[in-house]
Parts: sequence; C-alpha cells; structure tokens
Amino acid sequence: MPASPAPDEPAADAARTLPRRLPAVPLPQSGESLFSWIDHLAAHYDVDRTQIMNRLGLKPATAHAARLARHTAELPLACARPLHAATAIDPKQLRDMTLFGIVRQSTGRLDRHPDYRWAPEETWAFCPQCLAPPARWPLWWYHSWAVVCPTHRCYTASSCPDCGSPFSPSILRSDAPGRCPGFLPRADNPVALPPPGKRLSKRQRCGRPLWEIETPPATDPAVHAVFHRLLQFHDEETPSKDLQQWYDDLRTLKVLLADPHPLRVRAFTSTDLVLQERFTAEEGPSPWEDPALLIRWRRSDSGFLYPMRRTSPNTWTGLRDPISAAAKLTVIASVLDSQDPAAAARGVFAVTHPARLRDFDDHLPSYMYRASPGLRELLARALDPQAAARLPET
Repeated sequence: MPASPAPDEPAADAARTLPRRLPAVPLPQSGESLFSWIDHLAAHYDVDRTQIMNRLGLKPATAHAARLARHTAELPLACARPLHAATAIDPKQLRDMTLFGIVRQSTGRLDRHPDYRWAPEETWAFCPQCLAPPARWPLWWYHSWAVVCPTHRCYTASSCPDCGSPFSPSILRSDAPGRCPGFLPRADNPVALPPPGKRLSKRQRCGRPLWEIETPPATDPAVHAVFHRLLQFHDEETPSKDLQQWYDDLRTLKVLLADPHPLRVRAFTSTDLVLQERFTAEEGPSPWEDPALLIRWRRSDSGFLYPMRRTSPNTWTGLRDPISAAAKLTVIASVLDSQDPAAAARGVFAVTHPARLRDFDDHLPSYMYRASPGLRELLARALDPQAAARLPET
C-alpha cells in the first residue's frame, strides 16, 4: 500500500507525487546495500538503473549513479517516502540498507565516515565471489574493517589486479554486472609522458569479471572473531555498553597504529602465513625497490607492509590492503580480549615516538576520551604531555 502522506502535506498532492506500487518486489538480502538492491530491482524488471529510479520516485538527474551512491550513505526522507510507496519495503529495512539512515534534510556533506573522509562512490573492499552474477553486495563492504567474507571465508580484495580500480558501484555498468568498470593501463607506457609530437594510446575499459579474482582463504580464527564482533556492533540498533567500550578501544589502538602515529608491533604470531607475510620486525624506512615495478611494498611505522602503486614517473599512491588491515585488527583484538589489557599492551606494542596533538589536527578523536582504564598507561606513553593532558582523569 502507498505510504500515508505526512501530516503537513495535502492528500491530493501526496497522491500525485507518490509512485504506484510495483507488481513484484524482490526483498533485500540481509545486510544488503541500497545501491545493490536497486540495481537488482533494475535487473529483475530488465531495465536500466535510470528507469527503475524514475519508477521508484527517485527522479535521477544525469548523474543518477552518483545520486544513488549518496542515497546509500544517507537516504533523504523525501526519497524514502516514494521508495516505500513503490515497494512497501519497511522503513526500518530501508534505513538498514544505508550507512547513516534516513535524514529529514541532507547536508550535502558525506565526510562523516567514522574512520576517514569518504563518500560511497566506491566500497572499501569487496569479496570477488559475491560479485558472480546476479551481483549483490552488502553494506559492510563500505567499512574499513571489510577484511574477510563470512560466506566464503576468504580475504576480500581492494582493487582489480588488471587495472588497479576499486569496486565502484557508481560507475558499475548495468549491462555488465560484476565486471570491472575501470580503465586498463595504456599499452605503450602507463606511467611515462608521451614523446614530443606523440599521443598516448586510447584507454580501454577493463571489463574483467571481478568474480574470477582469487583471494587467499582466511585461516586465522581471530580474524573471523574480530570481524563478526565489528559486524555485530554495526548491526545492533543500540550496542551494549561493553560492546561500545570495546569498539572505542579498538578505534583508539587503530589510530595509534596508523602512520605517522607512535605504536610499533614488537612481534606478530598469527598462525595464518598470509598474515605473517604482511609483517616485518625490521625497523627503518622501506627499501626502494626496482623502479620499473608498478607495485612495491612499503613498511609502515607499525611494522606492517602496504602496497604502493606507481601512478606517474615520480609518484607512488598507497593502496588499501585488506590482509594488512586484518593483521592489524588481530593484534588489537589480542590486547583488548586479554585478562590484563595494560600488561598485554606493554608486551605487544613499542612506542617509537610520542604523538602530538598536531598529528590529530589539534584535537584528539572523541573515542580516545572514552578509552578504558586498561589503555590509559599506553596512552600516557604514546601521547606527548600536552595531548595526554586532554584525556579525562580515571
């Protein structure tokens, strides 16, 4: 049935603006993202994304994919009403398919991701096997802890190995679901400037079937345990006090392990050899490898290795690496889940230098103020006196 008009709207106006109910509506999968579900609706009716968005009352402009990406972050109430009327999907389900829920009025700013400034034109990572047609993808792929797939028990991927493009729903072609929409490197030279009087060759779409990408199995139970706990935190409408405290502590340690912040892991003992390959106990800057390579590995201050991609003759760009992120999460969880977090932190982490307020844009993250007493000793060593003085007394 169509949604009831808001009390401040005349009934006649609501009848004119709300779309008619679709005859059949495939239900969203558990945890599915709004972008994925609307793409699936388009495939169900064998129409393109623009047509189904029009039918749902979303009134796409020429940048319809970008608009749908923004709706996946936060769904304006003015769009949620016709969407509910056309599909009869429960408003709670619509809210759960978005990162920030249904909002009365969009601010136009999408820099509120809890870990970094970001908008949902691309996912943080993806499971290749989940993109086998008919491709549908969950909302948790947008989070920086999207390191393993609980269905296929494998590590996720951050980009296409052929062209380096991340999985970007906003440029995903509706006529080629699950295929990489990025561009291949130019055949002549992908990183050098053309000689005088010559043009670079035309770039071609990649089109690689993303579901054919192979990622290694995740064999460390600690990876799955911390992932499911993070999934539980984001799935619960009101997380328990203990779970909220665990999440605040995890984010505190995570930011202190990020470059150029102060913590270094003394030793890494995971039984998963794939994770072990992402850690080195050596100190100092990463060696500069063969300049002809397009990918090299950089050693972070924390001791974990991250891939770098050559994007110009003198420019290297860091790539997201779910395996390195998974290794870091297991170390953090081993401290937080110990009987004595303070003693565990002393054994696991070395403080290479104190982090200054300037490292945090002159103010500490809000979750650091809520860190548990078991981390206060570590924070006192990891922050300079000015930064440590900002923390509340225990």
